[in-house]
Order: sequence, then C-alpha cells, then structure tokens
Amino acid sequence: NSLRPSDYFNIAFFAGGPFTLADDSLKATEDNIQKALKAVNNQRGGGGTRLLDGLKTAYNLPRPEENISRTVVLATDGYVSVEQEAFDLIKDNLGDTNVFAFGIGKSVNRYLVKGVAKCGKGEQFVVKNGKEADEKAARFREYISKPVLTDINVEFKGFDAYDVEPSSYPD
Repeated sequence: NSLRPSDYFNIAFFAGGPFTLADDSLKATEDNIQKALKAVNNQRGGGGTRLLDGLKTAYNLPRPEENISRTVVLATDGYVSVEQEAFDLIKDNLGDTNVFAFGIGKSVNRYLVKGVAKCGKGEQFVVKNGKEADEKAARFREYISKPVLTDINVEFKGFDAYDVEPSSYPD
C-alpha cells in the first residue's frame, strides 16, 4: 500500500515451487496493488520452501526500465537447508539488487534472516507475534524506502588494491 505510482513491483512466491504474480514487473496502480494483496492473502505455505528457486526467479524478472533500483524483500517463516547457497546468491548479486529479510513467526529461521541481512548489508527484521506486527512493518517500510547512500562507486588512487571486501556496494 505504500508503493508510489512511479514504482514497479512483483511477487515471487516460493512455497511449493516458484511462481510470480505476473511475468513482468507491474506498475504500482491501485488495481495491481489490490491484485497483489489478494494473491498474498490467498497464499498458504506448504509443499516445501523453495527459497533458491524463488530468489533466482526474482533476480531473473526483467527490469521495466534501465537504471531502476531493484529491491527484493524476502518474507519467510520457513526453515531451509540451503542457507549458504542463498547467501552466496545474494552476495553474487549485491551490486545489482538490494535484498532485505523479514522473518515472521514464533519459530522463524533466525539464522536465515540474520544471514540475508548480513549478506545484503542491511538490517534484520523479525515479527514474533501479531501484537508487534504493525510497528515492525512500519519500521521496515521506513528502512527500505530511504537508503542512506545510492550509486556507490569506490576508486583507489595512488596504490593497487586487491581482495577488496565487499566486492560491490549495495544502496
């Protein structure tokens, strides 16, 4: 609901297998937002958490315009056995896509949420119960909507640099 009319979005579901709300990113119109909310509200987990497939699907969605920032919000309650592979995938795409983790539930996979936040150079957000959901969601929206720095470019002058970490810089 907080998307701006100039924004684009899509949803890549990964419970039971990856699928998207649409084949391309959608303009943030009222109709498209309502379509997304309905899809999310009708989504029921089950059939296994296919996290890597979901991330790859999100990364492979075509960009609607050149030079548009891409943000992936990973919302999950599930345990997976591919955490390290997910971390590597996020690191490999760090300069191209911002990734944030939002964990939901009493027994959320904190290792995954913390690792995604670390690999994505961001903060972790976890909602353990319904009482704190609105406040944490508002804090999360505020956090991802206003990056401190964008288009970061680092140059080394007067010396040779090697093995620089991180190898790329997200917003």
